[in-house]
Amino acid sequence: MPNQLNSGELIASINLDLADNNAGLISAYDVRHNMEDIVFSINKIVASGDTDEEFPFFNAVRVSKADAVSVVAGADHGDMVLESGLFFPNCDDASKRAKRQTEPWLGDSEVDHTNLKNLSSDSHLQYYNKLGVDAGRANSLLGNMATSDNWINVSGIENVGFKFTQTNANATEQDIHTYGVIRFTSDNSIIPNTAKGVAKAWCSFDASGVNNAPEIRSWHNIESIQRLGQGKLKITIASGVFANNSYVAIGHSNATNASGSLEDFTVNSVGLVMREGNNGPDDAVNKRTITFVIRNENGDYVDSQLCDFVAYGYSPGESSGTPPTMIGL
Repeated sequence: MPNQLNSGELIASINLDLADNNAGLISAYDVRHNMEDIVFSINKIVASGDTDEEFPFFNAVRVSKADAVSVVAGADHGDMVLESGLFFPNCDDASKRAKRQTEPWLGDSEVDHTNLKNLSSDSHLQYYNKLGVDAGRANSLLGNMATSDNWINVSGIENVGFKFTQTNANATEQDIHTYGVIRFTSDNSIIPNTAKGVAKAWCSFDASGVNNAPEIRSWHNIESIQRLGQGKLKITIASGVFANNSYVAIGHSNATNASGSLEDFTVNSVGLVMREGNNGPDDAVNKRTITFVIRNENGDYVDSQLCDFVAYGYSPGESSGTPPTMIGL
């Protein structure tokens, strides 16, 4: 029966049984049993750990030349079966060189994200957390966000919600597109899916003003107010506000320029007449104007300290869809 020996024991036996001379002291048994011991001890020598530091593998170790089919280790090809673990003493992260890997790597498709370490810290800056974020979390928005021209909404579909479209080459000017009702949860009031109900131009001014010049108090999309005479003023609307001259204009004037108590006022009537300017979308040169006329109960043209003007209408490219039904007598 061969003996299972380590490398040192084999060398000692060879030195004892196989002399260096030809004195006839070497028998066939001496040669045979030493060879049997070598063959029988190969597995022990390899498994004993002699390959760790003294005799390490210095070339690639190929276990199998082809992919195995059977799920049973070693059934049809050579497999490496590890019952303990793996160490990587030369890995880049020095803190991991003394750590034993005991779990198999099953490939990208088999990674269970919920089992990853430190999920609660949420340090993936390139992701949005679907559970929401707050200012105290590590992945709250730290810089500007670009959405290209994609829509932002609850379902990810087209043409609903918000999107941003640049209108100049370097994107410093952009349009904000929206489709949907804006609802205020505080009182459930809504702004319908249109801006046509918003005044496009308005102002409050003193017609008498100083040195025959009107005095403006507040305004929006008003370029100028020119006093043509007592009780007559020309209001110029900013370019690009309206698509044409068929806008809805409302004027009001009820204050007095005479001394009196705070509740005193003069009954005036306002006429909005003589709409001028290019009747189309291109009003950059020939801008839209409207004459604001104030008359008292006697029909006289008068100035007033408190005048209001409001205008609603279509912006360029805007429409209302199906016209209302008009019914006669």
